[in-house]
Parts: sequence; C-alpha cells; structure tokens
Amino acid sequence: MDKALSKKSDFLKIKSKFFINRLVTYFSFLLVPIWLQKTVQLNLFFQSLTLLLYMFFMLGQWYLLGKEIDHRLKIYYRANSSMDRIIYRILSGNIFIILFFNILHLMPYQVATFGFWVFFVSIGLFYSWPTRGKIIEESMAGQFGEFRFLDNFERTVLIMITAMFLVSLPELPLFQNIEALKLYFDPREQVHSIIWNFLSVNYLPFDKYPKLFNLAWSFHFYVYGIGIFLLAFYCVLRFFFARRLAILGVFAVVSSWSFSRILAEDFLASYTHTFPLLFVWALFWSSKSSTYRSGLLTGLVCALGAMINVNYALLFPAMLVGMPMLFSKTKTAWYRKQWLKYNILGGIILLAVVFSHSETAFVFEPFETKKIGEMFATFFTRKAFYSVGVIGALMTGVYLFRKKGNAHSSVSFDQSKVSEMGFCLFLFMGLSILVNPLFVSNFTAMWILTVFSLVPLEWIFQSISRLRSKRNLIYVLYILVCLLDSHFEGRVRIIGKMFLEDEIFKYINQI
Repeated sequence: MDKALSKKSDFLKIKSKFFINRLVTYFSFLLVPIWLQKTVQLNLFFQSLTLLLYMFFMLGQWYLLGKEIDHRLKIYYRANSSMDRIIYRILSGNIFIILFFNILHLMPYQVATFGFWVFFVSIGLFYSWPTRGKIIEESMAGQFGEFRFLDNFERTVLIMITAMFLVSLPELPLFQNIEALKLYFDPREQVHSIIWNFLSVNYLPFDKYPKLFNLAWSFHFYVYGIGIFLLAFYCVLRFFFARRLAILGVFAVVSSWSFSRILAEDFLASYTHTFPLLFVWALFWSSKSSTYRSGLLTGLVCALGAMINVNYALLFPAMLVGMPMLFSKTKTAWYRKQWLKYNILGGIILLAVVFSHSETAFVFEPFETKKIGEMFATFFTRKAFYSVGVIGALMTGVYLFRKKGNAHSSVSFDQSKVSEMGFCLFLFMGLSILVNPLFVSNFTAMWILTVFSLVPLEWIFQSISRLRSKRNLIYVLYILVCLLDSHFEGRVRIIGKMFLEDEIFKYINQI
C-alpha cells in the first residue's frame, strides 16, 4: 500500500536508475568488438576472455528476444525447472536471429554492417527503456535461483562441472582463411550454409581480423554447443531424478575422458552430435508446458536440426506422428490439432532447408550395427561410472513390465516421461540402424548410458531416504569414481599448451 501511494518522483528515480544502468551495461558489452580489434597483438588468453564476454552478451540477447516472443505471442507455459525457461528462450531467440541474420547476409557488405549495428542499438534502447513490467520481471540471472539452495556436495560438484567444462576445450584451429576453417570443421559439407551465414553476420565486427574471426567461430561451437547440451541434459534428468542426481549425471558426462577425445577428433561434434538431446528436451518441455503454442518451438528446433545436418529432418515427421499419441488423455483432439498447426512454421523452414541442401549432405549408411555396438562398448569399458548402466537398463525393463499396483516397487518415475523417453530412444535406434549411425553417435550414446547408470543410484537413494549420512557417502564415492576416470591433468596440459608461454608450459609439464 505504501508503494502504491509513493510519490511519482520516487518512481521516476527508479526508472531513471534502471534506464542508465541497463544502457551503460548494454553498450559496454556491445562495444567490446571495437576494443577487441585493438588487442590483436595481445596474448591468446586475454583475447579469448574478452571474446567470451562478447559471446555471453550475445546469449543474453537471444534470451531477451525469446522472452519478448513469449510476451508478444502470449505463450504461457509450465516448466519443470527454471533452467527450462533459459534453454527455451535462448533457443527460440537464437533461431529467429539465425533467420534475420541470413537476410542481412544477402545484402551488400556495407548495408549488412549498417543493419547489424542499427539492429543491436535499437534493441538495446528497447530493452533499456524503463517500463513497470521490465523493472518488476525477473532477469536471466534470476532464473539460476534454483542453484541457490544447493548443499555443500551439490555446490562442489557444480564447481567441478564448471572446471571440467573450461579445461575440456579442444585445441583451437587458427587458420588465416575462413574457407579453410569451414573445411576443417565440416569436410563432408553436411552443415547448411544458413549456419555459416549466421556466424559470418553474428561475428561481423571481427571480419577484417582473421585470427579473431576464426577464434570466435571455434568458441561459438564449443561454448554454445556444449553449454546448451549440458543445460539440456540437466533439465532432462530433472524429469526423472532429484536435483542431486541430475547434477551428478552432468558431471559424469563432462568428466568422461571420451568427452575430450570426441572433441579432439571432431571439433564440430559439439554442435552436430548434441542435437538429439535438444530434440528430447524439446519434446519433454512441450508435453510439460500444457500449451499447444509449444508446437512453435518443437517445429523450429526440428528446423534447426535440419540446418545442422539434413538427416535430422527425419525426426520431424516422426515427432508429428508420435507426440499427439503420447499426449496425456486430458488433451483433447482440438488441442492436438492446434499443436500441429503451431509446428507449421518450423515445417516450412525445414522443407526449405532440405531442398536447398547440397546432394552430398544426406549420408545414407544403413545397418552399421557393429559400429554402434563397438561405440557403446568403448564408452562402457572406458568409464567406470557406466558399469552399472546394464543393471539400470534391466531395472528399467522390470519397472516397465511390473504389475500395476505392485507395492514392492521402491522406485517411481513419471510414467508419461518414461513413455516419451522410450519413444525417443526407439526412434534414435531405429534411424541409426536404418539410415545413419549419427542418431546415437558420440554424445548421444554417452547421455543414454548416463541415464541408465543413474537408475540404480535412484533406487538406492529412495530405499534409504531417511539415512542421509549413508546417501552422502554413496554420493561421494560416485564423485570419486568420476574423477578417477577424468584425466583432468591431460586436459589441463592441452589448455596450457594453447594459452601459456612455451617456458611456463614446459615448467608445468615437468611437475
């Protein structure tokens, strides 16, 4: 009541403070490229830090654009985790930015440069303009409030995840020619030109500085690809497990030595082989959101997958057939039809991408079952954490075929999410056998094994839910198992080789 009767001058002060703070912060980050151009002679480490600031600024713009799309289209939805909102808004904003930047790419260089700066100055003024809603509403940082209530074990694991993410960066390719960099990333030309056009405009301020331009592309694939992958995996795990186990599952993936080896062998795997998990998350989020307007995102995510690799376009028709059948019985036929209608935009973009792809982009490699089996066996034997994955798969089978009303079941999951996960795994395995192993390769195999490996641990935790000290002891043992297989020192040496001076690196290498 006191706030409602406060003087207008007080509210004007609040609005002025909000406007100045937002404006100064926004343009400080927006002008980073101009300052970074003057640091070409600096150490690679400082260039990378400054470039990361610019990239996180861009992530913030995608988030704000996705939030504005929510507001304009009146998309109101339920979320299982606050991280779901972050991923949803970043993805939706990023996809629309990709489309807009491709329009800019069609224009002459001077016009595209002018349009780039006008666009960001305009949205900067728009986001900074003080309205009552913007002052009251939460920020992107506020969505991480879920992590404020972590206990000491969870906080420690989260810190280790961050450390592993930072030191798992593979050796950066530094080419003076952008075409050579494209050939290094995508020798089979499976990524659509839409992605390359988007990157060219997104990092347009560095266009005249080949080293910075190449560095920006490399960081983009790692930070955005792996960062969204880890966040999405956490959100998927939260549909089945408690927060503690979800964090442990993410740590199990990022601490695996195979994680670094995959990136060292194929840098672009951070972008191309992480998409199946985004597809799973999009389906989970859509069914949980309880709004048919969620079909807009699922369609756009499938279109994004086709841009990354045309083989992923096959997921779209499978989703249109399978998801309406998986919706709960409370969803009416009208709801299902509306959900399908909102997928139309993504379907149109997907068809345009498929028909404009090169003929060599679609790779047909059926019945590579031996290759798939060897890959799972390699991950299974290389990471001790995955040794209980077989037990988890058997327990999942027993859980699915148990008699209804069985009181002896010590573990329980959301039945609808179990059905959706089963649909996704069946779809991935079928397409990998009949079309291309891409659907279960590398990172997909890792997160599938991790999900099954967490099932026995969930059963143990639910069985001894009242014995907190024993649960903590088991949790610590699992953390140690993950650390022993992480080859942390090897990752640090790779980072040191890139960013440290020769003499310093030689000294560290002798320790």
